[in-house]
This record gives sequence, C-alpha cells and structure tokens, in this order.
Amino acid sequence: MLALDFVGFYPKSLYASPSAPLHFLVSLRKIYVATSGDPFFGDAGHVPWFQGFLYVEALFQFPLAAYLVSQLASKKASSGQAELAGLAFGCLTAMGSVACCFELWGMGPELVKDEHKAKLFYGTYLPFVVIPVFMAIDMYLRLLSRVRAETVKPKKQ
Repeated sequence: MLALDFVGFYPKSLYASPSAPLHFLVSLRKIYVATSGDPFFGDAGHVPWFQGFLYVEALFQFPLAAYLVSQLASKKASSGQAELAGLAFGCLTAMGSVACCFELWGMGPELVKDEHKAKLFYGTYLPFVVIPVFMAIDMYLRLLSRVRAETVKPKKQ
C-alpha cells in the first residue's frame, strides 16, 4: 500500500524530483509495472473508479489493517471490536479486489499482454479476493458465536 498505491497521495516534493527522499518509490513502481505489466499502475491506469478505490484503501483499508495487525498480533484473545474490524476489512478488501479482477479479466491485449494477464489475475489480484473472503467468514462466525452467547444468557430472578 505505502510503496505502490499511495505514492500519488504524497506531496510531490517528497517523490517527484530525483533528489527527493521518496523518489525510490517512483523507481520501484516503474520496475513493478515493467515486470508485471499491471495496467492499473501503468500509463493507462488510474481510471476514475480505480482512483476512488485508492482513496477507500487509504482512508479505510489501511487504518483497519494497521489496527488489525496490532490487535491480532497481541497474545490476548481477539476482542469483538477487532473481529468486527476484521469483518469490515475482509468485505471491503474482497469487494475492491473483485472489481479489479473482473476489469482485468475483461481487458484486451492493448491494455494488458496475454502473458501478464493470468499472472496478474491469479497471482496478484485473486489472492486479495480469496484471503479476505476467508477472513470475513472467520470473523463473521466469531461474532455470530458472541451474539448467540449474549442472547442465550438465562434471566436472573
């Protein structure tokens, strides 16, 4: 996220000129596009819907990811708040990645070379659908057991 997706959000003074401290991110991005053929980050990329997804990623997914890493990396059992954040993160990430997968699969050879398409689809974008879907299902089931446990409590007389 920080190295590829968010570069356009940084102040240009941090990355635009070759002497800028984050200019290496521009080089990294160029290398990524040259080796992967990723049309979303190439010259033809950044169509409005994808740009919107980058804002969603910066404003919601990244903070949720940072929160989840801190919560799930601790030695304590996960809290209901962390599980709810995991459910939201999984759904949000999967939905954005599904849109990218469908767009990528429908692109012609003028936008993405055939030899790059399958690698990008199966190796780069589809895992961002599958893994978050399993995460969302896991978090949903954890929350469901919490909710059921709350509703089954016997009444005190």
